[in-house]
Amino acid sequence: MKPAIVDLAERIQTDIQTRKLKPGDPYFTTSETARSFQVSGTTANRALQLLTQRRILVRKQRAGTFIAESDAEQSHSLKCVHLVVHQKFLEREGLLADGIVIGIQRELPDAELQFNFLPHREEEAYVEEIVNRALKSSEPEGFVLQRAQVGVQRILQESGLPAVVNGLLQPSITGLARIDRDQEQIGRLLIEELLRKKCARILVVLRDQVTAGDHQMLDAIQRELKAAGFGLDQLCIRCLPADDRAIQAAALEVIKNSTGKLGVLCRSEPAARAIADCFSIESIPVSRRPVLVVADRFAREQVSCPFPCIRACLSPVAYGEEIGRMLIRQVNGEDAQSMDTRVTVELVQPE
Repeated sequence: MKPAIVDLAERIQTDIQTRKLKPGDPYFTTSETARSFQVSGTTANRALQLLTQRRILVRKQRAGTFIAESDAEQSHSLKCVHLVVHQKFLEREGLLADGIVIGIQRELPDAELQFNFLPHREEEAYVEEIVNRALKSSEPEGFVLQRAQVGVQRILQESGLPAVVNGLLQPSITGLARIDRDQEQIGRLLIEELLRKKCARILVVLRDQVTAGDHQMLDAIQRELKAAGFGLDQLCIRCLPADDRAIQAAALEVIKNSTGKLGVLCRSEPAARAIADCFSIESIPVSRRPVLVVADRFAREQVSCPFPCIRACLSPVAYGEEIGRMLIRQVNGEDAQSMDTRVTVELVQPE
């Protein structure tokens, strides 16, 4: 299952070809696109924006949307960019959100963005097959890895293909470009928020697949709690699958065995929402309900988060543009190992 805007963009391109539209011909407005393809206005607008970045369409203020003029003389740095991600993370958390995709396409307007969903098993064999095909291709191809495990990162490191890790490099991996939010700053800001709320015990809820970024965040959490005088028994860590019932059961066990105010630092917003939902189901009194904060929020929809959460001080589009520039620099011969972008973050309070 592809992200909605990518799927719609491909359907629009097929529509353009089927109707034999030529450069300069008008295309549907956002509202007409939404009605024609039975999607929301937001999805229609973002798909049209994506095709504008690909130079398939051109949008002129007050005039409308038109088929773009072809530019046969333009040089192409990459013909295809493989976005490698677990489908469950894409669906549940919105990782590689629309803005990031648009940003990548803006820097690489002629590249095809190909989503490759990692299987639950044999990830390395799956990625190695894609990499081998890319190495045999007559056109240059690049990779963007999201939450990739060490074996997958090592395959890309050894391939020499242009690649960017959206996240931290796993231990022993040194030859890949990477971009990530400042994980130490995330841990520090969230613990400071829970300490301000007078929490006497901390529960950290991580995903079941722990990465190097989680390690950095945990190290920062431990340093902050040690400085605040917390003991080992005041920190509890759970690594849980992306399953609401499993998350709720684990959280309830800690809540019931805690005295004093509990603070829960959730790696993902869906985990925080699952825990909040169980308060009424289990009839937990307000006085016993923990304080929830969120480290990762990648929602596509413009819905406010009900919990204090972390936001990158770089828009999703700008984030994607930086990934695109990193790929271009590698195509032009720059050493990927020198590319290490740490994005600062801020704590956002619920509206």
